[in-house]
Amino acid sequence: MVTGIQKIFDKRAEEWEAYKSILERANEEGRTLNADEIAKREKLLSSVNSYTQHIEEYERQEKTEAELAANYFNKREKSAGKSDNGEENAYRSAFMQVMRSGVRDLDKEQRALIEKRGTNTQIVGTDSLGGYLVPDEWMPGIESYLKDYSGIYEAATIKRSPTGASQYYAVNDDTSTIAVQVGEASTFTVQDFTFSQVQMDAYKFGTVVKESYEILQDNDYQLEAWFQEQFGARFGRAINNKCTIGNGSATPNGVVTASTLGKTAASATAFTYLELLDLKHSIDPAYRRSPKFGFMMNDAVLLAVKKLVDSQNRPLWLPSYVQGAPDTIDGTRYWINQDMDSSINASSKLILAGDFSKYYIRISGGMQVKRLDELFAMDGVVGWQAWMRFDGECVNTSAIKHLITAAS
Repeated sequence: MVTGIQKIFDKRAEEWEAYKSILERANEEGRTLNADEIAKREKLLSSVNSYTQHIEEYERQEKTEAELAANYFNKREKSAGKSDNGEENAYRSAFMQVMRSGVRDLDKEQRALIEKRGTNTQIVGTDSLGGYLVPDEWMPGIESYLKDYSGIYEAATIKRSPTGASQYYAVNDDTSTIAVQVGEASTFTVQDFTFSQVQMDAYKFGTVVKESYEILQDNDYQLEAWFQEQFGARFGRAINNKCTIGNGSATPNGVVTASTLGKTAASATAFTYLELLDLKHSIDPAYRRSPKFGFMMNDAVLLAVKKLVDSQNRPLWLPSYVQGAPDTIDGTRYWINQDMDSSINASSKLILAGDFSKYYIRISGGMQVKRLDELFAMDGVVGWQAWMRFDGECVNTSAIKHLITAAS
């Protein structure tokens, strides 16, 4: 008996087959679609999209729960050989006390612990940041929101560093170099690697959230979960925006900005099935074999892709029929990125294709939070200022390319 989420997969498959059959029937009869058939197809496609959204929400929840469970067991393994695992719990308790009621109620030991963790020199030239590092156990929850709100964060390679000092990564594209035949006792031809490097910095981004005194006084209020959602969502949006369309001038170099031309569409207001295939195959097969190879686009552009068919009226987009397998475009996975162009206009970089492991996002240090007691006191609320530092850069522009519409 089919139960649970598989029912949703099955219902989506039925709707998708019905969507396709309307066009196939019209083709067999040698006629165009009538108004009623067009309306039915739009309704069916809307239903397919609704099921797809439900499946994505379910899989996101499953992934988050798996990450939280993995973090819990990893911590247990790390602490198995230690006689005292109380410091992290003590820090977490002190941190929450500061966030809920301020520093005034901290005892000497708590103050020493949280100041040691939270005010170390993480920015050159600054002795005290004035904030406190978010507890390690919070990060899986925050990370899940970063991924929810950032398609590029989910697809990219994440690099972490304890400080914000500039870091350099070697870059090499050796896909066109081949070994050469050498005769007996003959000299080998030297084929040097050609390396360049990219610099990654640590740009600071911040936000402020507020909550009322009354809610904070309620001990049942899940302040930890609220912080994770608020900060994770806001920084997720910031990372997605800057690491998608940032221009690289004193800010991250976004993946769209850094990508190279793969295909120019013939039209300024549309793209075709064949042009999308041309984009995919503009990437060297060595990169197409990567587990992180795929397409990336705005959800509005994905809707246009779903309507594309080949000469046999077979759709390019295919839904997954089982849990755990992604929906695909020409058999290739994709990521949704809402900071990419949503309108099909002239000179729009609409779709990316590539090995997104070649785009690096560098996270420097950890997220820090400072409680603001006085700033919003007249309004009866407490504020929290949070900041983190990150940068983004494509380390191999041959691996990620874009489809752009015609200029006019």
